[in-house]
Amino acid sequence: MAALNLTGLLPDERWIAEMRHDASAECEAFRGNHRADVTYVVTMAARIIQMQSGFAMLESAYQQPNNSANIMMKNMLDLCIGVLAFFLFGYYIAYWDTHQIGGFADAGVDLAHWFCCFSYATTAATINSGALAGRVAFFPYLFLSTVMTGVLYPICAYLSWGNGWLQKLGFVDFAGSVVVHQVGAVSALVSTCILGPRIGRFKNYRAWKGVWSVVFWERHDDAYYREPQDPAEKKVFIPFRKCRHPVQLLFGTFLLLVGFLAFNPASTFATTLGADLLVAHSSATTLLAAAGGGIGGMLFSMVYTRSTVVRVPELTNAVIAGLVASCAPAAVMPLSVSPLVGFVAAILTLGFEEMLAYKQIDDAVGAVAAHGPSGAWGAIAVALFADKHCGGNPDVVGLVFGGGEAAWLLLAKQLLGMVVLCGISIGITYFSVYLIDVTVGFRCTRACELIGLDFWEHQFNDGTFDKDNDKAEFFNAAKLRESLNSSCWPSFSSPEKRYMAEQKVRELNEEQARKASEAETKKEEKEKAEEAGMDLGIEVAILKKQVQMLQSQIHLLAAARIRDEKETPGEDMFGNQDGGEVEEEKWTKGL
Repeated sequence: MAALNLTGLLPDERWIAEMRHDASAECEAFRGNHRADVTYVVTMAARIIQMQSGFAMLESAYQQPNNSANIMMKNMLDLCIGVLAFFLFGYYIAYWDTHQIGGFADAGVDLAHWFCCFSYATTAATINSGALAGRVAFFPYLFLSTVMTGVLYPICAYLSWGNGWLQKLGFVDFAGSVVVHQVGAVSALVSTCILGPRIGRFKNYRAWKGVWSVVFWERHDDAYYREPQDPAEKKVFIPFRKCRHPVQLLFGTFLLLVGFLAFNPASTFATTLGADLLVAHSSATTLLAAAGGGIGGMLFSMVYTRSTVVRVPELTNAVIAGLVASCAPAAVMPLSVSPLVGFVAAILTLGFEEMLAYKQIDDAVGAVAAHGPSGAWGAIAVALFADKHCGGNPDVVGLVFGGGEAAWLLLAKQLLGMVVLCGISIGITYFSVYLIDVTVGFRCTRACELIGLDFWEHQFNDGTFDKDNDKAEFFNAAKLRESLNSSCWPSFSSPEKRYMAEQKVRELNEEQARKASEAETKKEEKEKAEEAGMDLGIEVAILKKQVQMLQSQIHLLAAARIRDEKETPGEDMFGNQDGGEVEEEKWTKGL
């Protein structure tokens, strides 16, 4: 074996050279990184993947009690299906030009890099899970998640990090404010506009009209999305509430905060050769940005409510907004600026969330608002606040620190990068959702949404079906109708069984119509009784007045009688002493 020349190598480089020299021919290519770097990247990536539990906790905290398990299932399968999609073709699409990858279905020779890059991909995919919660069908969502992990994110990663056009242009996004978060938020916004809001989310909802109804394929009228009026549906409908489990929401946010403290530093992909200082710097800026976001959320809530009330959803979304905004500038912005970046991100996010609600766009957990505006702001913050420090020396100094013309040019590149990546996200998402919708349908059925996705899609019975006969009857009727309308597979083995099922559905329809008619009749009778009650009340009031007048007269007569008893004997009520009987008789005759 030839002697190894280590002249001029740094200690870390010397270790790598020795390991490559001693490795077998099959393993030599895998010894391209220092063992400390490999351990660091794998550990950080595992913590980033753990963020899935934070997303799942946060999203389920917002949901109706009959949809919580469905959210957990989607986040679990985001991971399971996503890792296969990223292994089969996603990683090759993103990094074929920068890493030694044999083709599709290959993780290359830098397995730590593959592992870490997947953790970013699954984070981008789960943004859709939160925004579409409560009404998207299970398997169509998994298809969209696969497209996100295996196609959309890898294309954006290639352009920005894989020696693609935007990277060569000079677009800077250290840890994915745009590539991960804004791309995911734009995809979720497009999907949400097509899907429509949850039933009962907006009491006076107005469906898409005019050209927008064509763009977003509106298939329902206004009444479909409003609170149910049908008696059978009203019995199983759960009224909307923004957040049902505030403690769970806060706990999920804590998990995400800890995960982001790995998300940003992991983008160094190393701790050796001077990268350790950059890891420390990006960790500190990330935490400070989260703190600024939390303060911004607290103040926004107090101003919005005009009190000292600090609401939980505003605080948690603001913290996440600060973390998202820190991703792009984490390695270049000074520590003193980091809280300001987080604070501005919080205000933008909470304001955008209110605007979406005003426009009646149902962002179920605030995912679009938390990842969209704050992601864009993070990319802009690079051009504003980049500065040199011990951890790294950026090529361009920001406008605030005297970057001049170069900083203006960087700002233009940042804006162009955002437009390009968001355009790709819109195009791929729109095509994917359209393909799903025309084939199997993107939104779950109305009965499924009212019953709850937990039981309908996962057969999770929380006990209510055993106690609530109305809910069980509604579910059985809806399932029978779905079976009769199914065109995907034969639901009945013989014409006789199908005829019996159709007869059962007709009986159920007649029973529901009868119940609806009875409910309407009872309502009319109640209204008539209330009107009659009002008339009776007026009569009673008149009688009471008459009784009061009679009581007054009786009191006067009683007082007169008492006075007569106390007067002098022989003197009548007219004051006559003698011959009183004669005067009384004259007076009586005169009357």
